[in-house]
Order: sequence, then C-alpha cells, then structure tokens
Amino acid sequence: MSSSPRLFSYESETVSTIALYGSAPTRVPAVNESGLDGRVRRADRSLAVVTENLSVVYGGFTAVDRVSIQVERGSICGLLGPNGAGKTSMIRALTTIVPAAEGTATIVGHPLTDPVAVRSNIGVLPESNGYPGAQTALTYLRFYGQLYGMDVADAEGRALDLLQQFGLSNVPSRISTFSRGMRQRLGLARALIHDPAVLFLDEPTLGLDPAGKEEIMVELARLAVERGTTIFLCTHLLDEVERICDQVAIMNRGRVVAEGTVDEIINSSGADSFARIRVRPEAIPLADEVLRGTEAARAISFDNSRPGDLIVTIDSDHGSAATTLRALLDAGVEPQAFDFRGARLSDAFMAITSGRTDDIKEGVGS
Repeated sequence: MSSSPRLFSYESETVSTIALYGSAPTRVPAVNESGLDGRVRRADRSLAVVTENLSVVYGGFTAVDRVSIQVERGSICGLLGPNGAGKTSMIRALTTIVPAAEGTATIVGHPLTDPVAVRSNIGVLPESNGYPGAQTALTYLRFYGQLYGMDVADAEGRALDLLQQFGLSNVPSRISTFSRGMRQRLGLARALIHDPAVLFLDEPTLGLDPAGKEEIMVELARLAVERGTTIFLCTHLLDEVERICDQVAIMNRGRVVAEGTVDEIINSSGADSFARIRVRPEAIPLADEVLRGTEAARAISFDNSRPGDLIVTIDSDHGSAATTLRALLDAGVEPQAFDFRGARLSDAFMAITSGRTDDIKEGVGS
C-alpha cells in the first residue's frame, strides 16, 4: 500500500467521478539544501540501537520478553503498544534506568553494561517530567549543559540556541509560569542540550496546539536528516507515527508483535478498509443483497441521516474497493457516490493488538 493518496475514477451516466483516497497522511517533509522537498537519507546507515533477546523482569513479572530489534542511525522509530505492553520498561532498560534481566543491547556501540557511555550519548524526554519552578528556562538548560561537561560559556550559548529554536528565547519568567506546551518544548530542549546521538521521547507533543505539534514534528525530521539523530518516539497519536517514522515496532504483552515500515505493517495486518456508497433509496435493498453476497463485504450498515448511504467494511483478504464496485455494477446498481478509505496504521494497530491476526510479525518486512 502506498503512503501517498491514490485516485480512482469511474465514469457512468450516474457517477461522474469516484475518488478513492489512500490510507496515510502526508509525511513531514525533510530539509535539504534546496528546502522542504522530500525526505533525504543520510549516507551513514550504521546501527544506532541493537537489542538481542532483551528482557526486563520485576519480581516474578516479565515486562519485556526477549525483544530483538535493530534501529539504523538517523532514523525515527515509533514504539507503539497498548497500556502495559512494556514500552516504558523497554525505554527504561535502554536508558540504563532499570537493569536487563536477560539479553544484550547496545546504543551507538556502547553496551548497557557501560552506563556512563550510554547516558553520554542519549537524550530523554519522559512523559511526566519534573521542572524546578523557581528557575528560568535559561538557568535550567545552562545547568544541564554543565552537567554534561560544558563550561559556563558553552552551556549558556547552547542553551540560548535551543531556546531560540523552540520559541522560548523571549520568556524570561520562571518555569512555574509556563504552560504545559511550553514545558514540553523546554523538556525537548533539555534532552538535546548535549547533542545526543539517540533521543528517547515519550509523548513529546502532549499539551501542544496543532501549530506547536507541527513545529515539533518538523524539528524531529530535521534532527534525523541533518544531524543523524536516531529518535525513539513513544506516542498514542498514530497519525504522528504515520507522518514521520521510518520504522515502527508494536509491542503487546512484553513482546514485539509487529515490526517494519508503516506500509509493511498495514499490509500485513489484514486490517479492514471502509467504503461509503450512495445509491438511489429505492436501490438500497438490491445493493444490500448484492454486497452481502460478496466475500469482500465484512459488514454493512446504514447511515439514517443520509438516505441511500451504505457503509461497507471491506475485508482486504477477500476483495477490494474495485471488486465491491464491480459487483454492484454487474447487478445493475450504479452508485451515485463511492468514497473509499484504505486501512490506516490505527486500524492495523487495533487488528494486531486485539489478536484478530495471527503471526503478524512473520509477514512484516520479509
């Protein structure tokens, strides 16, 4: 499935144009010498994060169960999963906050058994991040710069650059007066103070308005492309993942159950697509009978607010929008409108984590 919109047209006496829209929203463009015109990939594709059978155990409970993943340098990896799937424990292990009970992992070549080297190469923005309310943003960032070994002048210069970058340079007031969105931007600036090779972000756009979210997404893409920063993005906003991530790993019950690009996961999930079909009200009974006789139509419902509209769930394993349309036309039913929405990452996520699909990972990325 392509991540760009698809257009399908059909001409008849009743229908002039039928537009079938694809599944994924527009990706955030990357920046290169000629401006914003497509994602640029770095020549250095070495691995930034590697785990082999990594496990995290609390007492007798296994939170992360033998996870093996590889993430290339300069890529953005979306780590997804329902609550309790093991995402936070996975991040805590990779950032050396909790020990691994089994397996190995390296961050830009440094094993977790060398926590000083690992921490020197990572930046972290947790979902719940505490801030000293009595400090200003400049004082806060300058302090963290000094913690990473910068002298006062270098730390202040880096802090001023980051405050400018995240729209906080003209905010001299104390952090206690900041909105949630301002604190999120400050937290991201703090995670970047030492120019880390790998960035771990948990809900980085939480509390931001649409414009603020867009700015963060563009900035993350810029970091990955221009600076080669590897980004782990934990979020429940799957549209953000569709737009920006090169790679996605879905966790459930401590294990990675699907891994690959967004398109690979959608295509392998068996997630359903949907079509809204409008016919003449008197043709509803025949259209309903025809659609129920096809393998492609998993379910059919009616929109009572729009007489003549049917909403069809299309089983991607047994048909497509085209075969559904052909069945109607062969039966003499000519739709007045036919709007199709392909499966999205959210549909694939629900299919995978609800257990409706089996052995998803076997067909992803192969």
